[in-house]
Amino acid sequence: MNVISHSKQGLFGSTMNWINCRLPYLYKNNIHPSWDIRNINHGDPDDSDRIIPGIITPNHKSNSSNEEVQLLDIERFQYENFDDAHFYFNHFFSFNEDIVSLSKSISKDFKNCLGLHLRGYDKSLAKDKENIPISNQDYILKVKKLAEAHSFESIFILSDDPSLKLFLSEQISSIFNVPIFQSPFKPIYHIDQKNRPDKLQLTKESVAEMLALSKCKLVLKNQSAFSSWAKIINPSIEMYRVSKCKQTWFPDYYLPEL
Repeated sequence: MNVISHSKQGLFGSTMNWINCRLPYLYKNNIHPSWDIRNINHGDPDDSDRIIPGIITPNHKSNSSNEEVQLLDIERFQYENFDDAHFYFNHFFSFNEDIVSLSKSISKDFKNCLGLHLRGYDKSLAKDKENIPISNQDYILKVKKLAEAHSFESIFILSDDPSLKLFLSEQISSIFNVPIFQSPFKPIYHIDQKNRPDKLQLTKESVAEMLALSKCKLVLKNQSAFSSWAKIINPSIEMYRVSKCKQTWFPDYYLPEL
C-alpha cells in the first residue's frame, strides 16, 4: 500500500493529525505502507513538498502492495485520549534526529518549566471556525492565576506571530523572576512559507519547538494543533487550553479549559 496525501494547510492541524488518526486501522491490520505525504507549506521543495523523510521517518519497512490509497480514504479513528495517540504515532514514526537534536538544544536548561503558547493570525479572530478566542490580556490573567498556584523555575514562550511573541516576553518578564526561554527562530505564519526555498528548515525549527514544549511541566495554550501535539509526544504533561472549542476535534477539544 502506498498512502498518498497532498495538503495546503498546516502541518499539525492537517497532515500530522490526518496520518495519526489512520494509524489504528493500519496497526489492527498489520499494514506498514509506503508513504507519499506532501504539504505545500512544510514539505521539502526539492522533493515535491514531501514531509517524509524530511520531517518524520517510518519505523518499519513497507510490508504491503504498491496499491495507491488516498490517506483520507483509510478508516479514521476518533481519539479520545493522548496515550493512544502517543502509542500509535510512536509505533509507526520517529522525528528526524536533526530535529530531535535541535529541540534538545532549546530545552536543555528547562527546569520545572511553564510553557506558554499564544497562537496568532486566524486562531485569534472571532470568526475562526475552531475556537472562541480570548483577549491577550485575559490570557495574561490566566498566566497570573497559574503563577499564584504553582512555583515555576523557568518559562518557555512561543508564538507564530512576532508581535505576540514580543507581547508575551514583555508581560511574562513582569510576572516571573525566573529564566525566560525563547527559541532563536524568527516566528513566521505557516501559510507564508509556501513559496520559500527554506520552508523545510523553517518547519524543522517549528517541530523542534513543539518537541521542546513537550519537555515542560505545564503548558497553557490557545487553540492550536501545534502545541497540542506536545501532549501527544508526552502525555504526562499538564496542559490547559484557554478558549472554548467550536468543534469536537482531537486533540484540542480533549484538553481541559482553564
